[in-house]
Order: sequence, then C-alpha cells, then structure tokens
Amino acid sequence: MKDEQKKREKRRRRRVRNQMLAYMTLMALAVTALVGLYFGANGVIRYIKNYNNKVNEAIAEAESDAAAELASAASQEQSEPESSSAVYEEKEYASELSDDPLGELVDTLLQDMTVEEMVAGMFLVTPESLTGVQTVVQARDSTKSAIAQKPVGGLVYSAKNFQSGDQFQKMLANTKGFCEYPLFFAVTAECGADTAFGIADTKKASEITEADQASEAYGVIAQTLAGYGVNMNLAPVSEIVAADGDSSLQGRTFGSDAAAAAPLVSASVQAMQAQGVSAVLQKFPGSGTGKKTLEELKNSEFLIYEAAIRDGVDCIMVSNISSKGVTDSDTPDSLSGVMITELLRGDLGFDGVVITDALDDTAVTEKYTPAEAAVAAIEAGADVLYRPADYDAAYEGVLQAVADGKITQERIYESLIRIYRVKYQNTVL
Repeated sequence: MKDEQKKREKRRRRRVRNQMLAYMTLMALAVTALVGLYFGANGVIRYIKNYNNKVNEAIAEAESDAAAELASAASQEQSEPESSSAVYEEKEYASELSDDPLGELVDTLLQDMTVEEMVAGMFLVTPESLTGVQTVVQARDSTKSAIAQKPVGGLVYSAKNFQSGDQFQKMLANTKGFCEYPLFFAVTAECGADTAFGIADTKKASEITEADQASEAYGVIAQTLAGYGVNMNLAPVSEIVAADGDSSLQGRTFGSDAAAAAPLVSASVQAMQAQGVSAVLQKFPGSGTGKKTLEELKNSEFLIYEAAIRDGVDCIMVSNISSKGVTDSDTPDSLSGVMITELLRGDLGFDGVVITDALDDTAVTEKYTPAEAAVAAIEAGADVLYRPADYDAAYEGVLQAVADGKITQERIYESLIRIYRVKYQNTVL
C-alpha cells in the first residue's frame, strides 16, 4: 500500500513538473520573440522549433502520467473504502504551489535525479574538458555522449569556441537538445572595447561613472548573449583597484572607491539579469585583500557585495586568494568555510549560488588534488565547482566522499536547490 502511494506521488510530481515546464517554455518563447526583433527572423524560427519540440514532449509525458495515475486511483477506489486523505493532500499541494511554484518545480526535478546526476550537476567545465576534443566549435555525438554519461551543471565557453553568431547559437541549441536537465551556458564578457563573442564595443568599467552607463553597457552585452542562448556571464568584476596601480584588473573595475563602485556593480547585475543572463560577481572578497582585516573589508569591499546581494545578484565567485588577515590560514578562500559559510552566507546573507574560482589555478593545484579540491569546496559551502584540473577525477572524488559519508546527500541537495532555482528562474530548459 505504501509503495503504491509513493509511486502515485512520484507520478504526480513528474506530471506537475512537466506541466510547469511546458508553461515556462511558452513564457520563454514570448521573451525570445522580443529578442528576435533584434537578432532576426531566422534565429527565432530555429529557436521556436526547438522549444516547440520541448513543449510537445512535456505535454505528451504529462498526459501519459495523468492517465496512469487516474487508472491507478480508479483501481484503488474499487478495492478500498473512501478516505479523505487524498483530498487533504491535494489541497495541501495546491497551497504549496501557490506559495512557491518555483520551489515545487525544483523539488520535483531533484526527486527524480540520482546521486551521480546531482554530483555532476555541481560542475561548471569547459566543453573541451567534458568531451576531450581539443577545440569545440560544434555539438555532435561526442558532446551528446559526454553529457549523457555525466550531465554537468554547466559549460563555460571562451573566444576560441566562437566563430560566428550563427555557429555559436547552433552549437548551444544542439547542446541544449542533448540535455535531460537544464545547463548553465556561461561566458566571460566584461564591458570594454576588446569584448569577444560579436558584442558591440562598450565603455570600459574604469570609464563608467554613472549607474545608467553601467546598465547600458551590460544591457548591450546581455542582449547579445541571450540571443545566442547564453544564460550566465562571469561578470562584472566587483573588485576595486587604485587608479595608479599596475594590477591585471586595471581598466576592468569601477574604480578604487567601494562606495562609488557599489551602485555601478548593482546596475550591471540588474541589466543582465533582466534579460535572463545570470550575473556572477568576480571575485569575493577581492584579489588584493589577503592582508586586510575583517573590519577593513566591512568598510570597503563588502559594501559592493552588500549592495549586489540586496539587489538580487544570482551568483558570486569566490577567489583563490588566501585571506590570512581574516582566516589566519593559507587555505584558498574558494575552499574556506570561514569565507563562504560564515562571512558570505552568514554575515552578508547571500543565499544564491556560490561558485569557486577556477580550480585548475596553481593556487589550488599546488596544494590539492582535483578530488581533494572539489570535496573541500563543497565542505566549505560552495555550490558550483568551476574548471577542476581534472573533471573526471574531481567527479569521482566527490562521489566517493558521498559514499564514505564525508559529504552527505543532503549537502549536495542543498546546492542543487540553489542552482536549479536560478536555472528555472531564467526559464532555461
């Protein structure tokens, strides 16, 4: 009896998920039609055909599940006395949907995922790392096979993957078609004249002094990226750099004053996320903050993060520097529970997606194996593991840590909830 109830509940969840996916897909079509006014009819037609297929599949599965559930319910009614529990459960469920439909959708999705799929969903890797191909410029059988074996949480593309707008859009659309679960399609596109991916020139961050200028620059960037199917931008740079410094960040930041930079960062975030492109602040707490005390950070760099968090930034990347002035440790901040769980989540109140800095960076690889780094990042509170030095080794390492009980399934689940809330918030299928 209990087993049958569980089966019925799973069928119900899957049906609701597919119905909601179909609805959200239609919403995405409306947004895409508007974007199409800028990018042309051909791109929109291809995009609509892809989404129509998704809608039809979702509706067909929903109808099939609904029929199966009705048949099961009818059979049960013939053999058992009436009970009010089914009515109560349906009312309770309707209340949950009305209160948090996005949360219900995410929970329904995760109920059907295996541990292996959930672990893979925490990784953001390059298409080359996933497929073993030297330079990926199209998505074919190697991509399809790799995603089927390890359905990563996202793929991050660089200028070498971009040949033209049509080629890039087609590659992402094909990749999306191979996926059972939605992906982050990420790039790094900061404002400035040397922006790749066919984006029109914009002012450099250092030349921007007003919020509307930042909004305009990142609005141009997001509009182009969204047209390709990109839904995550590893930008803007949220650090501060002295005007007369020699940092590699020179020209890429909104100046040297945190109070002045904060509204510019927030405007950039809002401009991107308004078009369905999740912003990723780079990098908490800052590349030149290793010796700063917590009090110094609160009076400077943290002002930027407080403003962006208040304005709803989706994601924050945590740096590989070691904030010894705060932690009294050589541990990279990206692997530090003090920096992620205590400060970023606790003190600053960030409940979005935490992404590690690149785990193939020497600051990490000199001290940790790929597996050790991935496990340490999750233990510290990170949600997304960005560019591990060896994806397969890192993935297997996390699976082993779960099997050994070092990392609980509940901990993995927590991160996946945050990840998929952002993915479905952007109606990415």
